[in-house]
Amino acid sequence: MAEELGDSAPAVSFLSTYLGMLPGRILRISNGLCLHDADASMDAVLSLKISSAMVGAVETENQCRAIESMIRDDHFDSAVLALPALQNSTDHCFAAGPKLLVKVQESLCKGPGNLSRG
Repeated sequence: MAEELGDSAPAVSFLSTYLGMLPGRILRISNGLCLHDADASMDAVLSLKISSAMVGAVETENQCRAIESMIRDDHFDSAVLALPALQNSTDHCFAAGPKLLVKVQESLCKGPGNLSRG
């Protein structure tokens, strides 16, 4: 993202937003699954899956893919059982967030062509 835009600020901002939204996204997924609400569950899990892919959170993305498949197959009980692993993954991301943001900023600033403009 930073390379495409020629600026690291939007990439760092996106990662920061992603991390800040993790607790709410997990809550939305959990509520949707517990209510067996396919539309709400799918919307929430797809949102987390796509944003996780964009920030490189591969484990979280893969867990979302699995839950997405369970929702599509109307296996809500299995999806609820898969939720703790997803929660654990996002908890690790959230806890590592401050250090990760610093590392990303440093990496982008040192990257090819010094992408940071500010």
